[in-house]
Amino acid sequence: MTTEVSQALKKGTVVMGGTFDPIHHGHLRSAVDILDCFQFETLRLIPCFQPVHKGEPTVSAEQRLKMVELGIAADSRLSVDAREILRAGPSYTFETLVELRAELGQEEPLIMVVGMDSFLSLPTWARWQDLLSVAHILVISRPGWEPDFISTLESFYEKHRAESATELQCAPAGKIWMQSFTPLAISSSQVRNLCREKASIAYLVPETIQRFIEAHSLYK
Repeated sequence: MTTEVSQALKKGTVVMGGTFDPIHHGHLRSAVDILDCFQFETLRLIPCFQPVHKGEPTVSAEQRLKMVELGIAADSRLSVDAREILRAGPSYTFETLVELRAELGQEEPLIMVVGMDSFLSLPTWARWQDLLSVAHILVISRPGWEPDFISTLESFYEKHRAESATELQCAPAGKIWMQSFTPLAISSSQVRNLCREKASIAYLVPETIQRFIEAHSLYK
């Protein structure tokens, strides 16, 4: 691979939002897979303040932010962006992407990572059809899973589908790419349920987060 191509493949600002209630090894492994697969230099995790399509988080925004900071501390390629928590109120993805675009300028590729479940719910998001005016969408799916699109989303996807993953790093916005990874079978609700049952959450979250949860009696 030439130096020019290698540098092009590293180009782009990649963001992954979520409630992270709490962040766990599944989130972190997906972030590392993305970095390794696409050779991005960094990935930002953006914990939301108040999710629009889910119930209220069970711990404070500050505690969830702290757990993200603890979870990413071992990998310098990962960073946390606290803008949605500092902004407070309902966390609208389009508002966040517009803010990021203003900061990055008009030429920097901006790539938003979402899981397939979130992508399938895209038509319920505020200004969902405008998302691609400011960013690309990188959809993470399970190997072999064929999603069942509603017609509106399917036409949106077909209109904006990238021909190759490199298109996400060669233009500022406007494309959708689906990438398959084998995810760790961990969920935040699983971690919360184990805490309520006073069962061990070892190996589901980093040890630093396990100690934080125990020290603050979270999810009891």
